[in-house]
Amino acid sequence: MRNLFMLVVLLDTKCILTVKHKIECGYKQCPQTRDGALNVHLIPHSHMDAGWVKTFDEYYYGTKTSISTANVQLIYHSVLSELLHDKRRKFTFSETAYFWRWWKEQRPTTRATFRTLVQEGRVEFAGGGWVHNDEATPDYLHIIDQFTWGLRKLNDTLGPCGKPKAAWQIDTYGHTREQVSLLAQMGYDGLFIGRVDHKERESMIEEDRMEFMWRGSDVLGKMSDIMTHTLFNLYNAPDGFCFDFLCNDEPIIDDPDNKVYNADKRVNDFITHIERQAKYYDHDNIMVTMGGDFTYQSAANWFMNMDKLINHVNTHPANMSDINIFYSTPSCYLKAIYLYGRRDKAVFTEKGDHLPYGSDLVTYWTGYYSSRPSLKYLVRRAHVFLQVVKQLTVLAKLGDSYELHLLRHAVSLVLHHDAITGTSQQHVTNDFIRILSEAIDACTKKVSNLLSFLTPTWGGTRRSKNNQQFVICHQLNMSQCRFTETQESMLLLVYNPLSVKTYHHVRLPAIALHYSVRDYNDEEVEYQLVPLPAAIINLPGRSSTAIQELCFEAENIPPLGFTAYFIAPVRDQLEEIDYHKKTTQGKIEAEQEIIPNISNEYLKVTVDKNTGLLESVTHVDGMKIDISHNFYYYAQTQQPLQSGAYSFRPEKQRPIPVTDKVTYNTIRGSLIKEIRQRFGDWITQIIRLYRGEEYVELEWIIGPIPIGADLGKEVVSLFSTNVSNNGEFFTDSNARQMIRRTCWNETASQQQKKPIASCYYPVTSRICIHSLNNSVEMCVLPDRTQGGTSYNDGEIELMVHRRLLTDDGFGLEETLNEEAYGVGLVVKGKHRILFGNFRQEMDDQSFSERMTQSARKWQYEPWLFLTSADKLSRRKWQNVRNKRFSALKLHGLPRHIQVLTLEPWKAGTVLLRLENTKENPNTEEFLAKPTHTVVELKKIFLQLQIKGIRETTLAANQWLDDARQMDWSTRYVYSGADDGMLPEDAEEAKDKPSKMEEQESGHYSDEEQDLNRRKHIHRQRLGKKGKAKAKMAPYLERERERERENERKKRSINNTQLDIEPYYNNTMIEDVNLTEITTLYYKDTTFSSTTEKHNVSIKYDEIFRVSATQKTPKLSFLSRMKPSKLAQEWVNDDVVSSEEDFSSNLKKRSPRRRTGLKSAKKQKEEEVVIDDNDDGITKSIYDMYYRRPRTQYRKPSRSSEEDRVRKKKKMRRYKPHSDYYDEIETTKRPARKQTKRRKVPVADMPFFLGDQGRKTNREEKRGGRVKVIKVDDRIEVIESGKNWAGRTRIRKDNSGMETQDYSEEEELENIERELVEDRAESNRRKRNLAKDEKDDLGDEQAPEQVEETEYVVTLRPTQIRTFVVWFENNRKTYSTG
Repeated sequence: MRNLFMLVVLLDTKCILTVKHKIECGYKQCPQTRDGALNVHLIPHSHMDAGWVKTFDEYYYGTKTSISTANVQLIYHSVLSELLHDKRRKFTFSETAYFWRWWKEQRPTTRATFRTLVQEGRVEFAGGGWVHNDEATPDYLHIIDQFTWGLRKLNDTLGPCGKPKAAWQIDTYGHTREQVSLLAQMGYDGLFIGRVDHKERESMIEEDRMEFMWRGSDVLGKMSDIMTHTLFNLYNAPDGFCFDFLCNDEPIIDDPDNKVYNADKRVNDFITHIERQAKYYDHDNIMVTMGGDFTYQSAANWFMNMDKLINHVNTHPANMSDINIFYSTPSCYLKAIYLYGRRDKAVFTEKGDHLPYGSDLVTYWTGYYSSRPSLKYLVRRAHVFLQVVKQLTVLAKLGDSYELHLLRHAVSLVLHHDAITGTSQQHVTNDFIRILSEAIDACTKKVSNLLSFLTPTWGGTRRSKNNQQFVICHQLNMSQCRFTETQESMLLLVYNPLSVKTYHHVRLPAIALHYSVRDYNDEEVEYQLVPLPAAIINLPGRSSTAIQELCFEAENIPPLGFTAYFIAPVRDQLEEIDYHKKTTQGKIEAEQEIIPNISNEYLKVTVDKNTGLLESVTHVDGMKIDISHNFYYYAQTQQPLQSGAYSFRPEKQRPIPVTDKVTYNTIRGSLIKEIRQRFGDWITQIIRLYRGEEYVELEWIIGPIPIGADLGKEVVSLFSTNVSNNGEFFTDSNARQMIRRTCWNETASQQQKKPIASCYYPVTSRICIHSLNNSVEMCVLPDRTQGGTSYNDGEIELMVHRRLLTDDGFGLEETLNEEAYGVGLVVKGKHRILFGNFRQEMDDQSFSERMTQSARKWQYEPWLFLTSADKLSRRKWQNVRNKRFSALKLHGLPRHIQVLTLEPWKAGTVLLRLENTKENPNTEEFLAKPTHTVVELKKIFLQLQIKGIRETTLAANQWLDDARQMDWSTRYVYSGADDGMLPEDAEEAKDKPSKMEEQESGHYSDEEQDLNRRKHIHRQRLGKKGKAKAKMAPYLERERERERENERKKRSINNTQLDIEPYYNNTMIEDVNLTEITTLYYKDTTFSSTTEKHNVSIKYDEIFRVSATQKTPKLSFLSRMKPSKLAQEWVNDDVVSSEEDFSSNLKKRSPRRRTGLKSAKKQKEEEVVIDDNDDGITKSIYDMYYRRPRTQYRKPSRSSEEDRVRKKKKMRRYKPHSDYYDEIETTKRPARKQTKRRKVPVADMPFFLGDQGRKTNREEKRGGRVKVIKVDDRIEVIESGKNWAGRTRIRKDNSGMETQDYSEEEELENIERELVEDRAESNRRKRNLAKDEKDDLGDEQAPEQVEETEYVVTLRPTQIRTFVVWFENNRKTYSTG
């Protein structure tokens, strides 16, 4: 009877969902081009800066019209109104931050109208990041985060049709190679750029490469390629055709009876312009941007005149039907040139970057690399703090929060290309700082609550967790912290956001002369009290009374974890009073030594005895570098063109030294040794060595910069060395790959040097020079982005501060004269010097990799949290638990793999990014080593148990197996077009069509053998294009045969399909165990889903399809099918986005979402199916770069003896130059038998390598595993989870990072052992409970289990892979704390 009732419900469900309304979006909505004609794509758009001469809010609401009349909300309303008048009209938006602000204020009807326009292709988002980000100054993770946040909001509001297909970087001041690589990996089909160096643009025009293929990474190859289009007229309308009230161009008057009729003349002028533009693009499509900065506040003026332009051009007598002009979008233009492409058409391949940007012969936009240095430092620290908050939220097992949304918004907003660059007006910069500061303060309070979950026994009493407050001292950069100066005893929590064990040199303002510092083992920690120099004590705005710092080394800080210290002052009032008197009288500095050198275990630093300037650095291995260091400045005087916030226009090519001689003294201690230099009243510097470190730290204080008789000064730190680099140096691209630079004009017939301004490049993480003669390489690492160069042989020059009384005339209309606390800005910063043999590897790392690791370790140095210890005695401290914590298992991550992102995502899920930091692909040594690294995801986390994983694209806005991208190599010939999948990436390419014409038949992939693929979608795709059927009959016949074979396989297995196609944008998953087979008993219309272990309810706030029968559906973790309640579609006007107005909807759900199927039955049921996949243009990203061979699954034996024996199998790997790799025997570890098993089909997912059973042997579990592949005559070994337990502790390398040697950490092993035992006991109880429930079921069919799956992924060097993870028992409550 129960089965019959279930059948009735399912049949009723089938009937409910039979009415479908199909919406096609994406490339299907593009206008038709005309063969034989010049197709002119008019692109209406508006470039809306998120702050420049007005603040973000002032631009949005249109206030302060005396400064600018820009009004963003008026642009949205005006455009929306005009688009409704004519279906031909289209419009392109870009920045999501403004859209989200506008969207929250709109009524449901307005939102529905906007969604409809998006679905019809009349509104398109290009780029779609939170802002139009700068490319030169941020690091790569910051760029990823701002795109992730912006694209997430587009998903939440507009659904899959709102997904941007074209990247839109039209106003950034130069373009970096790393940004190109990131955009390609995010799935964009093309990139549009505006600002290109004037000489480069001339070369592009002459060499016919205004459109080119840009390779973002030599290591990633084709995966990082993106078709790039250089806009002809920047991003503005052609001269004379700006129809905005901000412009003075004449409108088009088409009344022939009127005396001012000008339609013919205006049309002739426009045709002349497009014919001139068409000469530089080698196809029959050109793109004409119709817009500008904050245009379309009166959209009627634009569209009315463009309508006339279109009508008259298309009917013009001189046209002779050879010009076809129409409204279009960037993505539609990409489609047009893609379809135009032929395999005999070659395009240029760019493998560099477009920096610096020069607008004319004497103007190079390189000054902004260093403008507003304090803002750049704040932005970097805020972004690091964002990562800390994200990680702690996940580790505390809490969901997203309003405070975290505030910080995401603030950190992404300041990435705008007029914010982090320092090119906005002072009051706008102050507003950016305000937004950042408020978000940081809000998250500081939130983090205090998060840490209380991880430290429940701290405080010495059983008080409520909410009463335990953690404090962050955000002004440690100026040696100021009120908490440490007023607290008698305190607890210090040192949190490590990195994925490897590290250490940190803690420096806290101190008021006592003696302290007791005890670690988590209650062992005394060595410390040193270092007196503060006068330059720090007298910093403007500093109110601290501390005159010295407490310094000690926090060792063995676990990865993604923390360690704790108990700090208590030992007070002696008489001694403290005496010391204070000596300090105020200057006796302390007078008593300090004057010794010209300092040293530690590895380095010796020497200064010149006469000048006091740095002279040399010697390594204990014998390597020595002669370094002369001084501060210089470029002066600004009266000249026609002067420097400003954007540009660097020095009067002379060589800077002026600040001084030739400095005074100095020496500080010596057991932990820290310093040489303190004084260059003058406004520049001081400390040369510092830490114990056990292989770098030299330079801490400088500059300001207020005196103006004097000049109109400004641009201060540089200049290192002159004996490293002969022959004019070649290297700078990083967004803190990632290194780019070769030179100041010699290599394109000139005669060797000549570039101007100094044109040889400045952004230095985000490091600048390096090396000598080919003696293999010495030296790098300087900054603590914020700065402009840098190596203009003369052996030099490294970094611009550290700018103060200008001039403006460069690019619209800012304000001088770069920063002030703080009533005086000119004072900046405190650091540089680190590292050097070594770049040909020599240390600890299996190249020199470049060690430098990368050093820079990352410095940027993501441990974060300090303080709390009171007034109620804790030393005895109580000994009994406090949770003094040490780590989220990662020992040896869980292989070498070179790091957790790049760990943040709370939607509906209790977690966003996880893994990065392979391995580099150097161009050496023979590299090619002889394993190229890929294998990661077992279930071995990463200690307390977070994974129950489901699904991979996404880099920006996390598309499921990877659903994502599609244009494969330009099928249409154009370019260098590297035949690259793509390496043997380790994809092993099955035999059945893939080789021609693009075959792809256009609608074939999506070869995944139809997976039983979970939807065959009705496949049929639709096969029948999509009738014109192509005759040409592709053999191919379609093969596809039909494959489909029939799949159908036979499906019928042969007693299995039920529950086909659900969710969209990734609004998934609401309460609790779903994706690692088990789930049986759905449909007792009522609420679709309650029950498993053998527990009852769960699943909700989806999205569109889906259901096709069910009376048979029991089976789910596996790889299946794209997920059980779900029927939810109302998000396109209904009154359904609110799950993330909309997060502050007021944290604990609310839509009433219609709760009603589920019941509410659906009360009205006419209709399902909206949005289809943007089968466009005949794009291909599956999964197929192109991630396809794996299908694993043959065997039914496991039920013999208990065989369960304890490893079963051998043979695995074939595809080999590019022969049929297969040689067969190598590997092992598969079976899981313990629990209940009756049956063979279950599992889909091929991008991240899946093999379905491996759970290991029961502890030694095997703790050990490492390798895969051996024989390629021709070479044996390759792919390492996975190397066992480093047997290694002895080695010294710290010059990266400052300790090795992954945890053999000494017995405490962490004990913690892990206890957790493993607790989980084992919990699993035993669950199995007993499940067994009892099975007995209660009697004769009814009980759910069956399958062996637990291990998730295994591979990462090629420099690759980043992104996953949405479902963890067990993760809290999903949204709490504002």
